[in-house]
Amino acid sequence: MTYFFLRHRLVFIFCVASISMLSTGCMKMRVNDSEIKAYFSKKTTPVKIKRYKVGKRVIRYIATGADTLPMVIFVHGAPGGLEAFNAFLADSALKGKAHLVSVDRPGYGYSNYGKSVPSIQKQAELLKPLLDSNRSGYPAILVGHSYGGPIIAKMAVLYPKQVAALVLAAPAIDPAHEKIFWISYPADWLLIRLIVPRGFRVANDEKLSHVDELEQMYDDWYKLRLPVTYIHGKRDIVVPFANAAFAKRMIRNAPLEMIIDKKMNHFIPWTHPQYIRTALLKYLKNLKK
Repeated sequence: MTYFFLRHRLVFIFCVASISMLSTGCMKMRVNDSEIKAYFSKKTTPVKIKRYKVGKRVIRYIATGADTLPMVIFVHGAPGGLEAFNAFLADSALKGKAHLVSVDRPGYGYSNYGKSVPSIQKQAELLKPLLDSNRSGYPAILVGHSYGGPIIAKMAVLYPKQVAALVLAAPAIDPAHEKIFWISYPADWLLIRLIVPRGFRVANDEKLSHVDELEQMYDDWYKLRLPVTYIHGKRDIVVPFANAAFAKRMIRNAPLEMIIDKKMNHFIPWTHPQYIRTALLKYLKNLKK
């Protein structure tokens, strides 16, 4: 009996220690307005920091480029924030060609930090005002990394006339291969939730509901009719590469381009931005009103 309690106490302590390590400076999940301004000032890129409300929800986003240019919306993974795509908003190849927008997803950054929205459809609905703000006359191009992938796909299904193309970067879309790490379960225990950083807590809420959410989207993939670029690396240990086979099987009614890199890991926006950039430039060139 003594061994039983000792063993479980050690497991509990290990869980707490592991989660606490994630809360240190190695994983900063919020970038304030001043930090955003400082970054883009160094890049000599004018950026606007904006917010809108949907009910009691506040969504923060940043934008650069004339709002009459074709819109590109970037949607980050979990955990994360709008700063994940800073480099794209300051990219000289994209400047002057698009109205570039990056958003804090609900629960992250300064979009009601810590208040989870596990529903993919609800997140898509909360991001719709961005589509509605498009003044270019062209439908928007959406980029989604990791958990952001199924969200932009849902946006395309719900609002097909407002979306021109999708760029899915290592998207978590296959419910059969949704990878849940063991630490996610103790992280959901009440006492541990109290010490878990709010951004990580939101990510864990999304993770634990993600299989059910993806199963509800199963038929949505057949409804896609717009061009899709799918990017994945075979060294991805966060979102299994098996998701690529799911994309090939399910995206049947839309033009699909697969970009596979044998040496690439999960962090495509930072390590291999050229794949996303090339896809965007192609879609921007071929946009039709």
